[in-house]
Order: sequence, then C-alpha cells, then structure tokens
Amino acid sequence: MQKSWKRTSPLWAAPLAVLLLLCGCFAAAGMFPFGSRTLAWCDMNHQSIPLLMDFKDILAGKASIFLNLQNAGGTNFWGIFFFFLSSPFSFLTAFVPKADFYLFVNLLVLLKLALAACTASILFLRVFPHLNPVQVSCFAAMYACSGFSLMYYQNVVWLDIAYLFPLLMLGIWMLSREEKPALFFIILSAMITVNYYLSAMMLFWLVLFFAVLCAVMTNVHRCGRMLVLLGLSTAAAFLLTAVIWVPSFLQYLSSGRGVNLGSSLSSGSFFTDFPTTLPILYCTGAAVAAIPLYLLAEKKSSAGKVLFVTFLFLLVPLLIDPIDRMWHLGSYQAFPVRFGYIIAMTGLLLAGEHLDVSQRLSVPHQASSPLLLVLACAGVAAVPLCGAYLLKAKRQEITNYTQSLWGSQDSMMWELLVAAAVICIYLLLFVGYRCRKLSRGMLCLLLCALTTSELCFHVGIYVTSAANDGHAYDAVLNLEGKVKDPSLYRMKTDGLYFDTNLVGALGYPAMDHYTSLNGGTYMDTMQKIGYSARWMESRSSGGTLLTDAMLAQKYSITRTGEENGRKLIYGNSEYSIVQQPEVLPFGFVTQQLGSKLTDGDRFAAQDTLYRTLLGGSGNLMTHYQPIEYDRTQVQKRGKTYHITAQTGGSFFYKFLVTEKTNLYFDCYTKASRDLSTPNDDSFRIYVNDVLKSDNYPDGKFNGILDLGAYEDEEVNIRVEVLHDTDCCSFGVAGLPVGRLQQALSHTETANIHASGSTLSGTVAAAKGGWLMLPMCGGNGFQAVVNGQPAEIGTAAGMFLAVKLQQGQNRVSITYIPQGFTAGAICSIIGVAVAVLILLMHKKKWLDRLGWLERPANFLFTVIAAVFTILLYIYPVAVYLAGSIATQIP
Repeated sequence: MQKSWKRTSPLWAAPLAVLLLLCGCFAAAGMFPFGSRTLAWCDMNHQSIPLLMDFKDILAGKASIFLNLQNAGGTNFWGIFFFFLSSPFSFLTAFVPKADFYLFVNLLVLLKLALAACTASILFLRVFPHLNPVQVSCFAAMYACSGFSLMYYQNVVWLDIAYLFPLLMLGIWMLSREEKPALFFIILSAMITVNYYLSAMMLFWLVLFFAVLCAVMTNVHRCGRMLVLLGLSTAAAFLLTAVIWVPSFLQYLSSGRGVNLGSSLSSGSFFTDFPTTLPILYCTGAAVAAIPLYLLAEKKSSAGKVLFVTFLFLLVPLLIDPIDRMWHLGSYQAFPVRFGYIIAMTGLLLAGEHLDVSQRLSVPHQASSPLLLVLACAGVAAVPLCGAYLLKAKRQEITNYTQSLWGSQDSMMWELLVAAAVICIYLLLFVGYRCRKLSRGMLCLLLCALTTSELCFHVGIYVTSAANDGHAYDAVLNLEGKVKDPSLYRMKTDGLYFDTNLVGALGYPAMDHYTSLNGGTYMDTMQKIGYSARWMESRSSGGTLLTDAMLAQKYSITRTGEENGRKLIYGNSEYSIVQQPEVLPFGFVTQQLGSKLTDGDRFAAQDTLYRTLLGGSGNLMTHYQPIEYDRTQVQKRGKTYHITAQTGGSFFYKFLVTEKTNLYFDCYTKASRDLSTPNDDSFRIYVNDVLKSDNYPDGKFNGILDLGAYEDEEVNIRVEVLHDTDCCSFGVAGLPVGRLQQALSHTETANIHASGSTLSGTVAAAKGGWLMLPMCGGNGFQAVVNGQPAEIGTAAGMFLAVKLQQGQNRVSITYIPQGFTAGAICSIIGVAVAVLILLMHKKKWLDRLGWLERPANFLFTVIAAVFTILLYIYPVAVYLAGSIATQIP
C-alpha cells in the first residue's frame, strides 16, 4: 500500500508544485490572489474575458447561445463558444461577479496549469514505469509551464487543450500497445469539443505520428489492426462531435477571416520570426536536451525512434515560415506556434525515455563523482542568480513579448544565454546519471532545483511581466445594468474607449464584435455605411444619425463631459450613458429591399439607404466644397480623390448653416481587414478652431467622423493634410436633421421582443412590404407571419427582412445555426458507432475486421503522403515560386 501511494504521489505532488511555484511568482508580482494585479492582457482582454461575461449572461438566461444579440447586432454564439470558451472551467463564471473577472482569470490559469501537470504525470507514470516520483513530477511541471502555456495563456481555452493532450498520448499508447481504443476516442472527442481549430493541427500531428510509428513497426498484422482501430475511433469521434464542428465550420466559412492560401504562403519571409517561435522550444530545456541525448545513446529503442523523428517533423515549422503557415491552415495573425504543446510533450517524452532507461541501468547506492557534483551544483546555483539579474537589469529588453506580442532580437539573445546554460546542465545531469557518476538522490534534488529556477525565470518573462491593475476596468463594468429599458435597442460607443466586446459583455445589445468568426458580410456592410472597423473587429462608433436610427442605436456610451446635449441616463467619473436624439424601434417596414451596397462614397450610401429603406426622395446628404487651398491639391479622377500637400498644407470650408444640420467628414476607400491602410493618419481637422480629430482616420477610429450639430451659424472647417493620400469617399457633408425626422416619423415601426433564439412581435403594414430588422440575415432563420411560413430576404445585401402581409402582422422568427441539425444527426450516429466499437472490443469481435487491415494500410499510406506533401513540400514550393515570380521583370 505504501509503495503504491508513493508511486502515484506525482498525481498530487506535480500540480501542487506548479501551484506553489506560480503562487510564489504571483505573490512577488502583487498578483491576485496575493494582490490586486491581473495577468490579463492582449486577447484575454479583447476576447476571452468579455466573452466569458457573455457566457455568464447565457447561463443566467439573459442571452442565447444561438442568436446572441449582445454581439454584432445578433450573431451565432454557438461557434464562438466552441472556439473560445468550451471549457468545463468556463461554467465557474456563473458564481463570479463580472467586476471580478479580471482577477478571476488568474485563478483559471493556475487551475488549468495545475491540471496539465496532473495529466502529464499520469502519462509519464504509465509510459515510464522506472521513473521515480520526483522525476515524474519534474517532467510534469516542465510540461505544464512550457513555452506554449506561458506565452499563449491569453487564449485561456488553449490551456484546456494542453491538459487534455497528455491523456490523448496515453490513449494512443493504449491503442497501439494494448488495442484499447476507448481512452483515445474519449479524449479526441473532448479535444475537438474544447477547440476544434487547434484540434485540426492535432489531426495533422496524428497522421505524422502514426506514419512514423507504422514505419518503425515490423509486425504488419499488428500495424493493420492498429490503423483499423485508429480509423474507426477517429471517425467515431468526428461523428460524435459533428454537432459542434459542422455548424462552427460553416460559421467560419461565412466569417471575414478568409485566407488566400497562395498569397499567404508566398508572402512574408522564408524563415519564421525566431525571437517569437523559438522560445516555445527552449523554454523547456529538457526537451531540447533530448535531441543530443538521443543521438548519443548507443541503443535506440523503437519508441525513441518514433519520438525523435516526430520531434524533427515538429521542429521544421518553427524555422520555415511557409510550413508554419500551412500548419495554421494558411496563416496566423499572431501566436505562430499554436501546436507548441505537442512539441514540448514530444521532447519531454524523448528525455523521459532516456532517463527511464538510465533508471534501469543504475545500480543500488550509486555514488556521485565529486567533480561532477561540484560542476552540477555550481551550474544549478548560477541559473536563478543569472535569471534574477536579467529580470532586473534587462527587464525592458527581455520582456518585449508582453509589450508587443512579438519577441525581439535582444530578448532572444538574453533568453538564449540562460536557456543554453540550462540545457547544458540538463545534459550534464542526465549523462552523469547514465554514466553512474551521479546518485539518484542528487539527480532528483538538482533536477527539482533546476526545474524550479528555469520555470520561475520564464514565468517572470511571460507572465508576471504582464501584470497590470486588475481594477482598471471598474469604471466600464460599473455601467452594467444602468439602462432600465424593456424594449429591444442597441448600445453604441462614440469612440474606442475600451475593448470592443465589452459593450455586449455589460449585457447591452450591441453592434460591436471582435472574434475570428465575425461575419464577412456584416463587417463589410458596417464599414460601407460609415462605421469603424479594423482587422476582425467591427465597432459601433461612427455612422450618421440615419444609420444609428435604422440600427436602433438608442443609447451611447461616451466620455464624461462629452454628452453634447444628449439626455444623460447614467454617468460615473469616466463614462456616461446618453440617449441618442433620433432612433427607430427594433424593426421597421420598408417597401424595397435594395441591393448589396458597393464600396466607394459612404455619403452616397446614406442617400441610398434613405431612398431605399425609408422611402425618401432625392438625396439626404448635402456636400460642401472647400473654398480655399493652402499648399494643397484635391483632384478627383473617376471615383478616386487624390489629395497632395506640402508640409503644413491645408484646405478650408466656410458656409452658413441655417436649419439644424449634423456635419460629417470622411476619408475611406474600401471595406478591409487590414490592420493599417494608406489612409491612416491623413488629416487633422478643426471646426471653428476646435480640434475634432488629431489624426483621422487611425487604428482606433476610421468610420465617418461626426463634426457636430449646427444651426443658424457660420461654420469654418480647417483640414490639415498630414500626408498625401487617395480615397473614394472624401470631404464634408451635412445631414439635415429635420428632413431625417420627417422621414422617420412616416416610417411604420414594429414592436419586437426577444426570447432565447426567437424574435416575435407585431407590426402594422398598410401596404404590406417587408419587416427590416437591424441585424445580419442569412441561413438559419425561419419566419412565421400570422401563422403561415413567410419569405425571408435581405435588405441592402445584409439586413434580415421578412415578407409582411397587408395590415396587422404577428411575426415570429426563430434561428438555428446552419448545419446544427445535420450535425446533431451525425452526432447521434457517432454515439451508435462508438458504442459498437466498444462492444466489439469487449466481445473480442475485432478479429473479424481482419479484412479491413490491408485497405486501412493502403488508405493511411495515401493520407500520410498527401499530408506530408501538403504540410512540408507544397508551401515551400509556393513560396519559392512566388519569390521567383517577383524577380521576373
């Protein structure tokens, strides 16, 4: 009993060690739960935390996981959940106030890394029976705090993949050694459920791993049986999880994240950004040390060969950028080694295999060589001293990653100095023990000390260096629940004051959204009608009084003191919620749907919406022309404006405004996903000598710029040209408020309310027509009007529209994500297939599938060859072809 307890002690000792180590680092940095600082930054702030707040509302029944009105005006949250949130830990948010989320994520990271240490210890205990508990605990801690975990924890759900992967490896071990497929099937299903995107890369690795494994295996019959089990289990897992990945994949296809594979592979450089990719490897020194340990070994086991060759395959994308992009399904914006957890585990297993053999070769009471012991102790003692010195003296250089999301040459140089020393010491310890120059006790003691020092150093670089005020968002979160309005409406922001997804996270229906699944049509249309956007981030700031009214943007968040005469609903020291002057209810009647909006003049787009959807006549917008040019030229050729200027050049507007008019300025070319455009930072704009924008457009705002409302006064506008630029929508235009009010007053409106994924209500349509709802339409909607199925269309190429009958209409609209029903049917089939496989294994009926072995061998050979070509040969060929093409005049 005592021996069994000691053997299994890593199951609690490894996670406890990780918790103690991280808690010590957190306490030193004043991070929660030992202070008020948070590790949240980058994508954790932009996406993970706000989306967790959305999920809290879903759990409370305040929002729907299908049709979620708190994001993008009404988006499918199903795919978003399984891309960002599908972790059992996410359900803990039900018990945490939103105001504490920025501190709570510290605990999420701690718990997930501790669990990763636990699952890794399970794997090492089962696969390497000769490793003692201390060694297993060290390897488990190294995996839990690998470069992947420390650099990518901002995407907190990726840590769930990290703690599941050791169990998948154990499932592979049981499938290949014992022909037991159950664990492999269960964990593969769990990994697809947690994150289907990272699971795609894991699928690539599975093919490579089993290809190497089959190449090493000499028993053809056993190999065939293994592949049959692998194929059946994988197929069952994909069928079982189809209800997750089928609708999610279809949602991805309609997103704005589309990638031109050829263009992506041929662009950029041949080599990766080493300061950002290599730390994923050298943060785990023992994994790097495994390479020379394997090469130096006299006898190489079959398991060692499989791990080593697979390790080499995994290292290539770290170095060659086109191959790395292909592993990431064509491109990546950041986080360029999203399969890094596989690299760390493969290297550690290779090192563990070496140490496991050394344990078998060791002799009882093995003594330590004094010289080796002195060298090892000196080296181990030097690591924390050097690490502490660098974290203090070179902090700015060495923590560049948490400042920019990318490493620098300086950071890599200083990290490599420590990493090289750590790798050499691991080699010294492992080789010394293998050669019987180091006792088991001293090996374990020094291994613990070295592991602790290495992990603390890298935690200091990638985690605690990001520590910031955990209460920085208190003023924003204080806005939650301050609007007591039972009707359907939208909340917008006047500018990018805080992370885009936070508007919806506060519980307010919003047009804002930022995830990789943001709809392409939605993003394009919002930009075309004047709203701000950048990359995959669409914002509610911008637009005009017309578009705000049509989109039911009834309220707006602005900075305190910038209410501009609007009715104040609530305010605190930093922000105010105000009521917008002109608004339509959620849904109105239109007689025309119009066609898809084209890129170009955004002021013309306002006129199109005015005529088409509101039934107005003529143009709504009034264009103004400059009266003077100072060292500036504005020329229009076709549909493009060419603005050139000398240093300090400006142009001027001067006109009399009689009726109340909202003035706007625009500089826009086309809907884009680009992080920056040639139009950026083009203009500085003054109205009546008051600065309206210092560098319009820019990364925070590129929508139509509101210059304010004016009446019975002369307006003077000075526009400084900061650099030459070309654009298709340009200049100053005015929107007569009275004319807009008249059009709105003649518009038939609806009384719509939401319940889960259903919108329902009544609308009177004297002439019939269409009910236009200010949200993105598309597949998945079904409508019933007066008890009869109704036609669904799209207004202006995007907005959901339902065909109405003449007179009073009772409308009900339901939404089920496209592919959900088909996926659910496949999942039911998957359950049946899984039960059948497990039953066949239990009844020993698998022998009856011998006829499948040869086809399985052939099919897998083809699949492995195709994957290898696509992952390693094709991207390099495309890159080289593109490079050659650019050299040809």
